[in-house]
Amino acid sequence: MHNQTHLEKIFQPRSIAVFGASEREHSVGRKVFCNLLNSQFAGKLYPINPKHKKVFGHTCYASLNEVNDVDLAVIVTPAATVPTILRQCGEKNIHSAIIISAGFSETGEKGKELEQNILDIAKQYQIHFIGPNCLGVMRPSSHLNATFDNNDALPGDIALVSQSGAICAAILDWAMEREIGFSTIVSMGNSIDLDFGDVLEFLAHDKKTKSILLYIEGVHYPERFMQGLRAASAKKAVIALKAGRNTSGVRAVHSHTGALVGDDDIFTAALNRGGAVRVDSIEQLFTAAQVLSNSHRASGNKLMIVTNGGGAGVMAADHATDLNLTLPEPNEKLLSTLNSILPTAWSHQNPIDMLGDATPERYRQVVEACLQDEDSDGLISILVPVAMSQPLHVAKEICQFEQQSKKPLIACWMGDKQSKSSRQLFAEHHIPCFSTPEVAVEAFSYLSRYFHNQKLLAQLPSKKMNSKNNFSLAKKIIATAQNEKRDTLTMQETKQLLASIDLPITKSIEAMTADEAVSAAEQIGYPVAIKILSPDITHKQDVGGVKLNIATPEAVRKAFDNIMSAAKSHAPTAKMLGVTVEHMQQNPNDRELMIGVLRDPVFGSVITFGMGGSLVEVIRDRAIGLPPLNDFLARHLIAETRAAKMLDEFRGKPPVKINLLIDILLRISDLVIEFPKIKEMDINPLLINDKDAIVVDARLMIDTKNANSG
Repeated sequence: MHNQTHLEKIFQPRSIAVFGASEREHSVGRKVFCNLLNSQFAGKLYPINPKHKKVFGHTCYASLNEVNDVDLAVIVTPAATVPTILRQCGEKNIHSAIIISAGFSETGEKGKELEQNILDIAKQYQIHFIGPNCLGVMRPSSHLNATFDNNDALPGDIALVSQSGAICAAILDWAMEREIGFSTIVSMGNSIDLDFGDVLEFLAHDKKTKSILLYIEGVHYPERFMQGLRAASAKKAVIALKAGRNTSGVRAVHSHTGALVGDDDIFTAALNRGGAVRVDSIEQLFTAAQVLSNSHRASGNKLMIVTNGGGAGVMAADHATDLNLTLPEPNEKLLSTLNSILPTAWSHQNPIDMLGDATPERYRQVVEACLQDEDSDGLISILVPVAMSQPLHVAKEICQFEQQSKKPLIACWMGDKQSKSSRQLFAEHHIPCFSTPEVAVEAFSYLSRYFHNQKLLAQLPSKKMNSKNNFSLAKKIIATAQNEKRDTLTMQETKQLLASIDLPITKSIEAMTADEAVSAAEQIGYPVAIKILSPDITHKQDVGGVKLNIATPEAVRKAFDNIMSAAKSHAPTAKMLGVTVEHMQQNPNDRELMIGVLRDPVFGSVITFGMGGSLVEVIRDRAIGLPPLNDFLARHLIAETRAAKMLDEFRGKPPVKINLLIDILLRISDLVIEFPKIKEMDINPLLINDKDAIVVDARLMIDTKNANSG
């Protein structure tokens, strides 16, 4: 992480040199300088442009040599001039800059070379900068607007950090219409030097910022990003809008894990682990910021809904279910209280429909009872403006709970004209208020997810091993494959490697002929499973390469012939090494699971978990964890999947030996920490029951580059 002094001079400069300042119509230099003037920046401004003597009444200097004591350089000149200007800044001991100029890596190879040039100069002179190719920076509390945007942001306590200048401008325009203010606005641009992580680190300690909004397209420095994200999320709410969920480029897929897990899934896992809340739209950014800034924080996902309109309650309940929120039924104590307050025709369930004639007093009594209920984590109070409702009077009754309750209270006053004054009252009392049930429920979901992700943030597992694994054999196996320039381990190598870290492995024997297959089956014991053995075939069943429950020598011969014939027919160019013969696992209490490893180009190794078996890519049940894992994170990884439900007592089957599954996940976590060169790995299926577990099939790929490294 870079020294924060550079960012202090970017966000709170005492003097600014503007390279390219101009009065020329429609020029970026004119707009930036005008914005600095109009924002009433209190420090010294030095316009620098050899073509002008004056710029809007300010003396314009031909070069930087004519001025002294500059904190910040703002550069809006053509790209080709930026290296010279940066060198001049270095020689004048200016170590902070905002490079608004475009024409760098976004334009092609020549621009990329120019970008590297300015980065080299910046390192030589210890200059740190935002940009290039950015909108600039605003700091309303410091009267700083060093951008070429048309809007001057209102002061507030939200920070906006955006990779895209265009999106930044759009968000500012959207926020201005809604009178939303900001503490800081940063357009990161190409962010080749200072990145999200550096700005997040600064904002983490910024007293003027209560919540942080991120618009992200990609991350250049993932370690710095995660460090800054964790620092910021530990102190304030961080909400991220990540673009590029459906990328046009698809990574080469060699495993079930690669087919199931995309780059965006991994980015979401990283944001969750860093304590942030991810949203999908600009409107959701501000909804999340509003509720996380103004509400008491939820301690779970159990939501109580109170309404005077049944339809609105149903809409809220439907959306809550969609968002995996829990709607607890009123317990006996709450039922008794509600029965004493409400007409007999009330809904007697959650959502609590108080009926259309609900009075302000009835609202107050029901809301108070629900906030005191121990079986819920938050409350949404909905008002539908029917003839008998009194929106403002009800709002006044609700507002008294803002200080009394420790649970989040969210208002949903539907309609527009009749609810306007109520929404203003809620805003004055810092109670989030929304106009539709769906948005109100989404708001609570952000509180729930924030609580959930803060628990992940609190986990700081050491990279020190969970288990006493001996990696000597694994090192030999991987080194052999690397030296032979093989990126895929053989089945036997993979099983030997997993067995060496004490994972339970099914016994298997390779066979190149039908006779060898019969011999292997008799050695292992019937019944057996027979599978095609080929480094080029990932999905064996797709090519007819799996036969199960083979119980006689004749059946083994037939299975061998059928498998080889089918595999050659479906994959004629694949290298066929024969088959593997394995003991057929037949415990009726077994559950089929899958554990995978994938190396992401940004965040490194990740571990996946979910349902296994031949339909794994159809069911698509998977959760993602970033190693190192500990016991809490391993349990969380399991709990995030649909598979978790069948690990408990399920359809007459006893619960699985969950601690054994935890141990297996921790050993795999240790493996990928020790060997970051593991590119992809599938364990599918892993069979587990109430007594033991066993790896039936596995595939492992490594990176053959830099063979001498792990």
